[in-house]
Amino acid sequence: MTLDLSLINQIESLRIPLDNPESPLDWKDWYHYILIHPETGMRILVNITLMGRPQRGEIQVSLIINSPNALLPPSLQTKDLIATFATTVAIPWKANDVCSQPLEIQAKGVHLQIQGEQSKIQVQDKRSQLSIEFQTQVKATPLLVTEDAKFGSGFIGWGLIPGLEVLGKFNICETQFNLNSDWLCYHDRNFGRFRWGEDIGWEWFVIFAQTETKIPLTLILDWRTNKTHTQGGLPYIFIYQNHQLSKIFLGETLRLNWQWSTVPYQPLRLPGVMASLFSDRVLKMPQSLKIEAEDEQDHLFLNLNFDATLELIVPDNQSRQYTFIEELSGPVETRLKINETQLIGQGFVYAEYVQ
Repeated sequence: MTLDLSLINQIESLRIPLDNPESPLDWKDWYHYILIHPETGMRILVNITLMGRPQRGEIQVSLIINSPNALLPPSLQTKDLIATFATTVAIPWKANDVCSQPLEIQAKGVHLQIQGEQSKIQVQDKRSQLSIEFQTQVKATPLLVTEDAKFGSGFIGWGLIPGLEVLGKFNICETQFNLNSDWLCYHDRNFGRFRWGEDIGWEWFVIFAQTETKIPLTLILDWRTNKTHTQGGLPYIFIYQNHQLSKIFLGETLRLNWQWSTVPYQPLRLPGVMASLFSDRVLKMPQSLKIEAEDEQDHLFLNLNFDATLELIVPDNQSRQYTFIEELSGPVETRLKINETQLIGQGFVYAEYVQ
């Protein structure tokens, strides 16, 4: 497969104007990676965000690891079937921490470097005893979806690369795990200007599945909404077969049915200061999601069940406003009829419900 290097560079390029010492503080640029091990069901999120501008902004880093208890030494096992280990760190953005050509972000505990089809990522938090380092090589067709779509008081852009070869390792306390070709890796890019805490939200997921005939499927949902998810643009699902885009379901062809916990509870919550601030906030969390999509030719059914959940609270950097991001992952069943071919598969999902 021939990859369009100019498109990859366009997706990955930094949008915050580093050469403008007065650039608005509501600028945001983030680099987001999801890694899933289909054989064991391990799932990892790595997110590196720039917010504001040098000397007046932050580099925000999140690392979340979901692991079946059976893969962990007894000292790390929890009462739940899936153990969650997570950290978030906010680092003051100093003048020389970020370079745009080639892209490089380097500060205490974080290093991201992207050059064309290749990238290197390192995140380490000694306090939580979590770390990850890996390198990637693009192998799926990239997409630049939007660059200036209206979002809150400003706009948001989004590009994605839903398939990368990965090699590296990660540590939970003193236990090390390897990242290799058995792992699936998804990467996307968001950028734009808006304020956390505005009337914004979204529903998003990436699914990695394999059919009974060993065909790899990647499905990506995106729907941008208001906080209550009662208004928004058109939802859509991209479907990749063998790392190439093969189908898009859009708008009214999609029906989403979220199921919630029967009683409110206090979820695992980060960062720590926000967990303390919102310690009395209990809520019903998503437990499952069923999706049907159908047009004149093709049909899709998805059954998603979330066995690991966590809430991230993201504050605005200029006022006392907050956005709540529900991080969700678990097993998924897929049934897809495309071009008169029936594809049935199983896999895992990583999702976000933002309000």
